[in-house]
Amino acid sequence: MEATLRLSSHEQLKFVFMMDLNIKQFTGPFDLLLSLVEQQELRITEITLSEVTEQYLTYLDTIEEDRVEELADFLVVAAKLLYLKSKRLLPDFLPEEEDDTDGLEAQLKLYKQFVDASRIIDKRWLGAHKSAFRKEPPKAPEAFSLPPGLDLEALAQSMVHLVSKIAPPKQLSRTHIDRGVSLKERIDSIRKLLKERKSFRFADALSDANNKTEVIIGFLAILELVKQKSLRLDQDTMFGDIMITRT
Repeated sequence: MEATLRLSSHEQLKFVFMMDLNIKQFTGPFDLLLSLVEQQELRITEITLSEVTEQYLTYLDTIEEDRVEELADFLVVAAKLLYLKSKRLLPDFLPEEEDDTDGLEAQLKLYKQFVDASRIIDKRWLGAHKSAFRKEPPKAPEAFSLPPGLDLEALAQSMVHLVSKIAPPKQLSRTHIDRGVSLKERIDSIRKLLKERKSFRFADALSDANNKTEVIIGFLAILELVKQKSLRLDQDTMFGDIMITRT
């Protein structure tokens, strides 16, 4: 497997994959330990720093002195582990300080994709299948091209022809709605009559009513003025004229 990661060269990934950590909480490849720590499936605070450091030093002793690149890569990963441990120990860890951790997580996810792919390829190579095929060919992007003899002018003429066949919208019938008299307007007109005349008939107050609705509004206006004690109603005989008198 050959891959390029920002923190690892090809040979470093090979050495890390070969390295096993034998500790109480976890046993497995070192890259898997980092993945579990980042995913919080194994808390880094549960692993003593001395155990991790001791196994690091033991393995680093096996690296030849002229292979400085691998040694430096292991030190970088060790620094990441220490960073994660300090993050767990600090209760007030600021979100803006997590950029480095996020980068490590992304690299580990990318590394895992390469590892999974290499295992599949290795299994096929050792088995009977020496080749792999796509499940289905990629879909070609759909393209549109004008038929021969059809240009923009012909398309424009066709559009005009189609629009001409669209039926025009039906004209809505118009009707006239008379404006009605509001209750406030009727009260104001009766108050005006009371200023001009001390007393007048009920019919005189509604003489300008054009329909039954305005008659009802006028009657309500008179009742409102009676309630306000602005006028008094008198009727001398049954079914006689109702007189409106200013109070």
